[in-house]
Amino acid sequence: MDTGHPENAPLPLWRRLLWPVAQVGSAFKLTGTHLLHHVIGASLIASLMLALEGLHVLEWLDAAMLRASAEQGQLLERGKDPGAAYRPGIIEIDQPAFEQVFDEREPLERARLQQLLANVARRDARVLAIDLDLAPAVYEQHDAGARPLDQLLDRLAADGRQLVLILPEQSDRNANLPWIRARCAAGVHFASPRIRERMGAVTRIELKSPVLAAVAFELAHGAQQQERAQPMPAALSEQKAGYRLADRVCQLAQRTRSEKQLARWAFEPVIHGDAKDAAEQNAVTAPFHPAAVAPAFLDPTRSGVRLLDGKAGVAADAPRKQVLFVGATYDVRDRYTTAEGEQAGLHLHAAAYTSLGIGTADVNKYVVFVADIIFGVLLGCLFGGLWTLYGRAELAIDKRMEDHDFSRLHRMGTLAEFYGIRLMLVLVWASPFAIGALAIYLSRGLLEQGWWVNPGPLIAGMFLHAMSLRDEAHHPHEEVPGLNVWAQLRRTHPGIVLVQAPLAVLLFLVAVI
Repeated sequence: MDTGHPENAPLPLWRRLLWPVAQVGSAFKLTGTHLLHHVIGASLIASLMLALEGLHVLEWLDAAMLRASAEQGQLLERGKDPGAAYRPGIIEIDQPAFEQVFDEREPLERARLQQLLANVARRDARVLAIDLDLAPAVYEQHDAGARPLDQLLDRLAADGRQLVLILPEQSDRNANLPWIRARCAAGVHFASPRIRERMGAVTRIELKSPVLAAVAFELAHGAQQQERAQPMPAALSEQKAGYRLADRVCQLAQRTRSEKQLARWAFEPVIHGDAKDAAEQNAVTAPFHPAAVAPAFLDPTRSGVRLLDGKAGVAADAPRKQVLFVGATYDVRDRYTTAEGEQAGLHLHAAAYTSLGIGTADVNKYVVFVADIIFGVLLGCLFGGLWTLYGRAELAIDKRMEDHDFSRLHRMGTLAEFYGIRLMLVLVWASPFAIGALAIYLSRGLLEQGWWVNPGPLIAGMFLHAMSLRDEAHHPHEEVPGLNVWAQLRRTHPGIVLVQAPLAVLLFLVAVI
C-alpha cells in the first residue's frame, strides 16, 4: 500500500514556511563551473584596473569617490590625533583680518605684513613657513634702498630662524629673480607653493619635491628623519643621496634666468638620474592622510590675525608650536576638495607637513590585485544568486500564465506576483548601488589609515558579469559526467574561456611590464 503523499497534496505548513529559505539557498549554491566563472571574471576586471591605475586613467573616479566620501561628513568617530607630535601651528589671514587689518587691499600692505612677521617671530618657533607672496610689488620695485620687510627677513634668518618662503608669482622680465637670489644669499629658503590636484581633488602629498610642507619638514626634523618617515625604494633613495630639499630652489635660482622655468623645476622630484619609472609608480608621492586634514584636529591649531595696539599680530593665547605656517585663507579661489571636505591651501600645506610625519604609503599593487579578485568572486556569487532568484521567479510566473484558470482570485494573485517580480528586478538592479554606498563607507576606514581603495569599477563589472548567469534559471546547463571543471565551463560558457581568460592574462602582463 502506498502511504506517500499524493502528487498534488498540499505541503505541510513547516515546509511552506521554509520554502523561501530553500529557494534562496538553492540560488546561491555554487558549482565548480560557477566559481571558476566568477574567478575569471574577477581576474579580468582586476587586471584591467591594475593596468588603468598604472596609466592614471582612473584618477577621475578616485576623485569622484573622494568627493562622495567627503560629503558624508564625519562618518567615523575620531579618537586621539595620530599626528599630534607633528602638528604645526597655523596663523591665517582670514576674511575678517583681510577686512579689518589689511583694509581689503591686494597685494597685502607690506607694513602690516612686516608687523605680523615680527610679532610671529617673537613666538620662538624654529621654522616659519610663509605661504605669502612677499616679493616687491610693482610700486616697490623702483624704491631706492632695501625694503624694511626684506631687512626683517634677512635679520630673522641671520638670528637662526629657519624661514621658508613660497616662490612669488612670475613677474614681467623676471624682475623677482634678483630678489629671490638676494634672499637666498641671506639664508632664507624657498619652496614651491603648488599642491598636487588630480581630477578636482587632492589625494596625494609630495615626498621628494621642494614644496612648502616638505621643505619645512626637512628643516624641522632633518633629511634623515624624513627618509625614515617616508621611505622610498632602495634604488631611488640611493639616487637621492647628497640632495636636500631645503637648498634645491636656491640652487636652481642661481642656474636659471627664467622665473617660469624655476617654478617648473621647483615642483620636480629631487633625485638624481632618470625618475620616469619612479614617477609612474608614484614613488615620489604618497596618499594624503585624512587625519592630517581632519577639522577636529586641524581647527585647534589655527589662529587668526588681528590688530594689537594698532599693529598686525596674533593673540598671546594662540597655540605655540615649533613650526608655524603663516598665510591667507580669505581667497575663495584657493580652495581644494579633500576626503575631509573643502580646505584652504594654507591648511593643506600644514596638513601635508603633518601627513609627512605620520607616514603613509601606497598599498602594494599586487596585494590590491589579489584582494580585488577575492572581493570580486564574493560579489559574483552574490549578484549571480540574485539574478538566479529573479530568473526562477520569472519562470514561475510564466508557468502560472499558461494555466487556464481565469478566475478572479487567480487573476488577482497573478497580477500581484507580476508586480512583485518587477519589484524584485528593481531591487536586483539597486543592489550594486547599495553595495557601492556601503563600500564608500567602509573604504573610509582605509582612508583613515592613509590608504585609498576604489571598489567602484569592480562592483559594476561583477554585476554585469553575473548577468550572464541569469538565463540559467530558464535553461539550466546539465553537468556532463567525466568532464573536469575547465572543460565543463568551456562547454557552457565558451566566451569566458576563449576570450576573457586570455584577455585577463594579457592585461596583467601589460600592467606588470
